[in-house]
Amino acid sequence: MHKGDTFSSGFQKKSTEDTLIDKLTEEIASNLDNDQFGVDSLAQAVSMSRSNLHRKLHKKLGISTSQFIREFRLKRASEMLREENITASEAAYRVGFSSATYFSTCFHKFYGYTPGEAKSRNTDITEEGNESSIPEIETAQPANSENSRTEKSGAKKILIWAALIITIVSTASFFYSTTSKENVKTKGIAKTLDEKSIAVLPFKNWTGNSDLEYISDGMTDAVISRLTKIGALDKVVPFTSTLKFKETDKTTNEIGTELGVVNLLQGNLQISGNQIKINLQMIDSRSNKHLWSDEYIREWKSDEIFKMQSEVVEDIAGNMNAFIAKDELAVIKKIPTRIKQAYSYYLQGDFQRNKANQLSYSNAIDLYGKAIAIDSNFVQPYLDMANIYNLGGAVWGFYDEHAAWKKAKVLLEKVLEIEPENRQAEEELHTGEFFYDWNFELVEKYYQKILNNLFFDKSPVISLDYAIKTGRSDEALRAVEHLILIDPSNVFFPFFKAEALMFLDSKNEAIKLLNYSDPLYSDNWFYLRESTKLYFYLGESEKSKIQLEKILSKFSDYPPILMWMNAVHAQREGDSKKAIQCLAELKDEYKKGSSGSPAWFIALYYCTLKDYEQTFYWLQNSYDRHEVEMTWLREETLLAPIRNDQRYKELYDKVGFSSIGLSRKPSSEN
Repeated sequence: MHKGDTFSSGFQKKSTEDTLIDKLTEEIASNLDNDQFGVDSLAQAVSMSRSNLHRKLHKKLGISTSQFIREFRLKRASEMLREENITASEAAYRVGFSSATYFSTCFHKFYGYTPGEAKSRNTDITEEGNESSIPEIETAQPANSENSRTEKSGAKKILIWAALIITIVSTASFFYSTTSKENVKTKGIAKTLDEKSIAVLPFKNWTGNSDLEYISDGMTDAVISRLTKIGALDKVVPFTSTLKFKETDKTTNEIGTELGVVNLLQGNLQISGNQIKINLQMIDSRSNKHLWSDEYIREWKSDEIFKMQSEVVEDIAGNMNAFIAKDELAVIKKIPTRIKQAYSYYLQGDFQRNKANQLSYSNAIDLYGKAIAIDSNFVQPYLDMANIYNLGGAVWGFYDEHAAWKKAKVLLEKVLEIEPENRQAEEELHTGEFFYDWNFELVEKYYQKILNNLFFDKSPVISLDYAIKTGRSDEALRAVEHLILIDPSNVFFPFFKAEALMFLDSKNEAIKLLNYSDPLYSDNWFYLRESTKLYFYLGESEKSKIQLEKILSKFSDYPPILMWMNAVHAQREGDSKKAIQCLAELKDEYKKGSSGSPAWFIALYYCTLKDYEQTFYWLQNSYDRHEVEMTWLREETLLAPIRNDQRYKELYDKVGFSSIGLSRKPSSEN
């Protein structure tokens, strides 16, 4: 068989991919003036999922589905502008662009000249100023036509007829038979992305209204949250870790290195009337190469916004060659509320919550409450309000910790009533059951359940804190090392890892880890608090004092744990007056019924003085108050000398450690 015969027979039997292209172009052409016809509509028309359609188009043409639709419309618009006496606005609306301005922008970016110049142009020019290798959409030519773009082989006659057949069957198959320079680049880059890791940097608020910052932050968080549902992605950095790069002078390479990711997604958000627009670009952090960009426009309605978020996530995954499973896609496409105002209140509440102070927490609770009042089945406000109560009670001391837990528990149980499989609610609920209710039997069942299927959270208490406090630091170490790979910049993970190493007698390794982490988190209250304590236990008193001075100079919060550390350092330095003053502050907090476990820390102070009678007196007070720090009873190093005392044994049993078969550590163990 001759070469020409082979070529001819290849066109006689079209591939499945070419047939798909035919079908897609037919659907777009039949809905050309419908500005609501987009990726979802096209995928539905050919009975495919968005992600599956994207994969097929990207494999065949090197472009996304949205780009396929947009370029088809632009080519048709170019044809109209050259052949008809119409304005750019008329062409825009006839090819499905709802905004003439946006049409002009896309047209200029694609061709390199404005729609007004189209009539005077005979050759398509790409945005890089080069002649496009994509031919115009053409109608069928007569058999004797002199116009033949396929005269590239010796079998000229056969090729002309092949081109004729192709054009008649599908203009788009011919239209996309070769790709633009930009698309060729995209294909080449995609093949090099073997590590599927990404950080979504906070979207810039380009609305011109600083009061709408909550929308840009909320959209960023929502995209990240949906990306985490895709198992094929190796790593998605949480919003809490990317938030610090909202205003930064760091390069993409520095950010990518710090977060441990290949891909960085940058974007901006604009609002015009009742429309919201997001511009995105993905960058390879190693080379600073542009990998992909797109623009998304939707009406400012809750269901439309969620569709936009899912479109963004599917396109990101597609451009990272990450397969989305059917069940994952269902979660990504889920619409949490169909009421715009409820979602608006929720975004405002989340913006306030991330500020993490007493006033912002109060504002957030109010806003979450308004969202729930409008839509009682909207679960996220329940979850985030519960988180505020737990943090505000146990960590910050803004609320009575047990009163706060009662409120949080009601909220979390409501979430599980609406969504029985909600893992975030399950984790938060068991965290409270451990800290406040000391329900070891219930928490142990949950711990065993998640041991080989960790739930990622910014501070996963059960897999880390519970494991350490119940004598399983080896399991906590394995868990935290896994979680660090997901989120290397998480402030909680370094001190949890150092703590686990300390209990595994790898003290030098723990100190090295803290030394490395200190400059990274020198302005973080949580890290400074925990490193102050850990350095003290690791025998690094001077470093402990340095961390304590940092936190006291930078933050106004002064909970019982810091009063205790102040008292301990004063006592070691022989400053009895200051030690007595700090002890008096602790006792005053206890009298006021303050959160933060003041009785527990008073007991620890007396234990360092070897005044064990006072130690047991205050441990009993801590037990009676049901203080959160009593969960440290089994592992607390300072209590080692009294572990064989009957009073300690009784407290150990009453707190609940023995209910799950945990034996006490011997008093000789330090």
